[in-house]
This record gives sequence, structure tokens and C-alpha cells, in this order.
Amino acid sequence: MKTFNKSIFAYGIIALILSGCASSKDFVAENFATIKNTHKKLAILPFEVQFQNPLDYSKQQKRNPVQARLTYSKQEQEASLDAQKEFFITVAKQVEKGRYEIMFQDFTRTNKVLAENGIRIEDLKFQNKADLAKLLGVDAIIYGELIIKISRPTDRTISISPVMMENTRFSDGVDTDVKLFDAASGEMVWSTALSNQPNNRMDTPHQLSSSLLSQVAKNLPYRTK
Repeated sequence: MKTFNKSIFAYGIIALILSGCASSKDFVAENFATIKNTHKKLAILPFEVQFQNPLDYSKQQKRNPVQARLTYSKQEQEASLDAQKEFFITVAKQVEKGRYEIMFQDFTRTNKVLAENGIRIEDLKFQNKADLAKLLGVDAIIYGELIIKISRPTDRTISISPVMMENTRFSDGVDTDVKLFDAASGEMVWSTALSNQPNNRMDTPHQLSSSLLSQVAKNLPYRTK
């Protein structure tokens, strides 16, 4: 996870001060018990990653909000791939332990097929999931989103007075929303939404993200034990 630590979450050097908590909101389709029996092989797509920092006004002004979701920054692209890789590694360990009796397509294979077909990371959210599953040769697709919120300014040209720092309530933390799509119908059949805030000043966005991804990867709706 070298790239993930240095390139993407250099933001982690910023101290995070809110007390932490993790909350969960789940959705399960009524017929999921039947549908999951048809799932033998799954693919994990690159995650959609957004860095949110409302205090970096100079950066926001340079970036059109609409255009921002049509093109990913290099940091978002790398974070997207690293989140996908980290999620796959955790899931693979669960398979080795016998907790899942399904196959997960190697993430490098998934990304190769996507690249060969000209499908960019920023395109995935808008793609028909049944078509993607057919393209990848799997029975279901996992697609997740990460929103990384750092409300302190990361732009060195921006300064905040000690008084403002003391009186401002920052909303640092990480939110994730992971969805499972059935290949046959293309419909979402399961999802979980989790959020996490720092427990102490040493918690970093990378640690918070890793914790959430690990929690989801260990509790997909296919556990056998």
C-alpha cells in the first residue's frame, strides 16, 4: 500500500480531533436469499473517491463542480485503485479462512478488462451494472464510494487564526457506501453505508478508510461462519 500512504493520504499528517464513531445503514433486497445462490463469482470495481475540504476556497474556485465529477484528479484515481486493492486483499483473506464460499475476480484482471474497453474510473458510476458484469464475466459486482472529509485547510496559502480554529467545529471523517449489483438484473440487491470519525489526534484519513473497508469486506452478505 505504498502509493496509498504517501501519494494519496499525505493528508494524514493533519491532526484530527473529533471523537470517533462508526455507524451503519444496510439494505437487503427481499429476494436476496434466492439471488445470492446464483452468485458464484464477483468483481470488485475501483471505488469512487472524493476528497472534500470546504475551507480550501482557492482550490474550489479553480475546479468547476460539474466538471469535477466528469474527470478525476490523479489523487482520486490513485486512491480509487488503492481502495479497490485493499478491499480485495481483505476479502481474499476471508475466502482463505473459509468464511466465503464464492470467488472474487482478481482486481488486476478487472481493471485490465475495463481499460481494454475504454471504461474510465469516473465512468463506472454511470455504467449499467448488468453490462459491466457481462463484460467482466461475473455474477455480481461490488461498487463502493469513499468520501474523505478534511475540514482544515490543506492549501499552505490559506491560514486560519487560532481564535477561528478554537471556535470552528470541524467535521473530519470518512464515509463509505458499498453496493452489490446482481448481474442478471443489474439491480442493487445489497448495500451498506458506514461512517467513521477520528478517536484521537493520531488518527489519519487512511486509517479511518482502511477500518471501514475492512469492516465491510469482512461482513459481505455471503458469510458462511
